[in-house]
Amino acid sequence: MNDRNWEHYYKITKQITSPRKTLLKAIEIFSNGNKASPAKLAIDLGCGSGTDAIELLKHGWSVLAIDYQPEAISTLLSLCPPSLENRLETKVMPFELLTSLPRSQLINASYSLPFLKADKFYLIWNMILNALHQGDIFSGTFFGINDGWNGSKNSDMTFFNHKDLSNFLMPFEVAFLEEEENDKADAMGNIKHWHKYFVVAKKR
Repeated sequence: MNDRNWEHYYKITKQITSPRKTLLKAIEIFSNGNKASPAKLAIDLGCGSGTDAIELLKHGWSVLAIDYQPEAISTLLSLCPPSLENRLETKVMPFELLTSLPRSQLINASYSLPFLKADKFYLIWNMILNALHQGDIFSGTFFGINDGWNGSKNSDMTFFNHKDLSNFLMPFEVAFLEEEENDKADAMGNIKHWHKYFVVAKKR
């Protein structure tokens, strides 16, 4: 999507008040496995309108929220309760300019990583691997090869088949993996074929 479409997307998704199911599962898994250790730092890559970031804040996490669209960060800041602002850090930055990610216990990437070209995708993924230690959690969404956006005009995106995704996730113990295919409207109101993988995984 171009910048104008992303701006429209944030205005639409600002109305979405429910966090992604992958994030909710990630929070649950961390809480169950770390009852004696409080939540620490979570990174929200491509935070969008901020629903996931705010959910993390409500569960006691400190959050670094990154998005390359100023509109996304503005929306997040406008929705964040004042009582939680002291644990929220934001960055307006394209993923391509990231050189590293800070040590964190949870990295969330809801509908953001697939929009990277393959070479940039793998650079960011290596940063994720380096930022997470054993027992830390990744949650996010990947696009499958049957997705309607998979074609020559979207060569700047990254798609997986099931086998390649499984191999790709080898550094993790997969706690939740759900594949979904359907025809639904995108955020712009256009009907498209979706092929998605929802993933929650714990670093080995």
